[in-house]
Amino acid sequence: MHQDPLSRRLRSAIGVICIVGLGGCDVAKFTADSTAGLFTRAAPAFESYWDYDLAGEALPATVVQFEGILRVVPDNEAILAQLAQAYIAYAYGWVEADVEELEFESEYEEADIQRQRARIMYLRALDLTRHWVRLHNPDVDLAVKSTVDDLETWLQEAFIDKVDAEMLLWHGYAWGSYINTAKDDMEAVADLEYAKAFVARSIELDPDYYNAAGYTFMGVATASEMAGDMDVAKVYFEKALARTERRALQIQLNMARYYAVKEGDRELFDELLTEVMDAEDPLPEARLANRMARVRAALYIENADQLF
Repeated sequence: MHQDPLSRRLRSAIGVICIVGLGGCDVAKFTADSTAGLFTRAAPAFESYWDYDLAGEALPATVVQFEGILRVVPDNEAILAQLAQAYIAYAYGWVEADVEELEFESEYEEADIQRQRARIMYLRALDLTRHWVRLHNPDVDLAVKSTVDDLETWLQEAFIDKVDAEMLLWHGYAWGSYINTAKDDMEAVADLEYAKAFVARSIELDPDYYNAAGYTFMGVATASEMAGDMDVAKVYFEKALARTERRALQIQLNMARYYAVKEGDRELFDELLTEVMDAEDPLPEARLANRMARVRAALYIENADQLF
């Protein structure tokens, strides 16, 4: 098709403008930032996925992909959030599930190897979420070196918006999960109160965030302490159950494993896990987490005599 000289000159000028414009910015960074936004919008589809095994096979590739994107945009909060949650989900939902199964089978050497894998993943999630918090307030590194009381005061002053609950929850969750896999490290165990402080502030800002996960975490953390107040732990679990109308099955699962077992209450243990196994699809937006709970509940039911 014939074009007149003016049209050709106009197209050339537009091309020059585009090249100059692209030269003034980092195309890779722009692409990575755009991809981060896409993954954030797509995340609910993964959480509502139905096949536990297929999701577990897919997560490692997702983690590697996120790590690559993060290298390009290290301060992108969406990628920091998604990557940290991916590490936590895989470590808890699959690696730690293998650890418990191996321990029930008395395969302690292999269980220790897998526990170390989970520990590294939680530590990576802790580093990611610490950076996330640091982007909002660089004083966090000093705050966690102070006393727990001082940290709690700092959290009250530094984070006042409901949206901050997400960031604080995942930081405390990653920290607490790391501690749970490092119980032979007394220095790590001593930091549990610091992890709980972040989650407690998250609950104050938004108690319903992520299906009341803050209350569930606090219930597990309190029950797991050597001299934990089991009445307080029970209250945390009951609050989580009430806020989710018993539809988020991870709550029943963890209450059975950490509260009922420590209290020696086999009847409650059986009731809670039966509830998990009998539930069909009570919370579609948390379908994968509920499938995960059912897999773990079946393991606990099969090995209940070893727990009591």
